[in-house]
Amino acid sequence: MYPAPQPRMTSLNSFPAPPTREQLLVVTDRYLAAFANNKTHPLFLLTFFSTISPVTIQHYPSTSTHPQASLLRGPNAVRSYFDLLATHWTRTAVHKRAIDVDPFTRTVVFEGSITWKWKKSGRSWVEDFTCTIAFDELLKIVSYAVRTNSPLKTCLMRAKDIDDDPVPRMLSAGKETVRVLVCRVPAFSCI
Repeated sequence: MYPAPQPRMTSLNSFPAPPTREQLLVVTDRYLAAFANNKTHPLFLLTFFSTISPVTIQHYPSTSTHPQASLLRGPNAVRSYFDLLATHWTRTAVHKRAIDVDPFTRTVVFEGSITWKWKKSGRSWVEDFTCTIAFDELLKIVSYAVRTNSPLKTCLMRAKDIDDDPVPRMLSAGKETVRVLVCRVPAFSCI
C-alpha cells in the first residue's frame, strides 16, 4: 500500500496549501478500494476518517423530504454504519461516473453505482447514487454523504430482505406441500 499523500505547506504561512486534484482522487480511490473489499474490517475503514475534526456520515434516498434526519455524527456513528454493512451485506466495487473535484474545499463529488447482496438470502440489487466526500487538511474524511438516486427500495438504509414478486410460492412442510400467496395490500397483508 502506498503512503497517504501529504498536504503541501505554503512558504508564506503555516497553513497547508490546498491539495491537488490528483491527491484528492488518490485518497478517494484508496477509500473506495478498501470499501469494496468485503474482507476489509470495519475498523480499518475508520482509518480513512478524521481524528482531528468532527465527522459525519449520511446515506439517504433522494426522495427524502428531511435528509438531515439521516445525518449521523461522530466516530461511533461511522463505525456503526460500517458494522451494519459488514453484518448484512456484501458489495461490489463502486462504478464511478461524472467526478467533480474541488481542491479549495477539499471535496470530491461523483455519481456511481454499486451492487449490494444480502448475506442471508443472496438477493441483490443495484443502488445508483451521488456521493460527496469532504476531507480535512490531512486528507482524512470529515463528511461522507450518499444520496440514492435510484428508486427508494434500492437505498441501502431502506433495504428489506423480502421478495417483491407476488407470484404464489410453493413451500414444503414435511410430507405436505403448502401453497402460500404473498401479496401487498396497503394496510393489509395476506399470507
